[in-house]
Amino acid sequence: MFEKLLSLALACLLTSMITVPASAQSQAGNEPQHADRIKAEVTKLGTGKQARVQVNLTDNTKLKGYIGEIAEDHFTLIDSKRGTVTPVPYAKVQRIRNINHSAAYALGFGAAVIGGVILIVALALRGS
Repeated sequence: MFEKLLSLALACLLTSMITVPASAQSQAGNEPQHADRIKAEVTKLGTGKQARVQVNLTDNTKLKGYIGEIAEDHFTLIDSKRGTVTPVPYAKVQRIRNINHSAAYALGFGAAVIGGVILIVALALRGS
């Protein structure tokens, strides 16, 4: 009985020793992919005042502004309140979020138009 428990414990120990370096390697291998994904997202957002974003960096710093320039290894973030220009390397970005609310305004406008059409149709049908 004791020998079975000892062999089971050794098997678990060896398995954990083998899997830990593999997971560390996979995290190191994901960094270029993550940077490429961030670069693609920044490119999709474009530049200018309509490209307002909030950027969370790997050191837990939060930056807000709009994308001024897109380069091969970084992009510049312009803070419109302070007028500062900050170069942000893609590898340092943990998360980027679009804070431009034009999509929400378009959705609200579309819902208002559809609601108005439904109201007009309902009133027209009620009178007939």
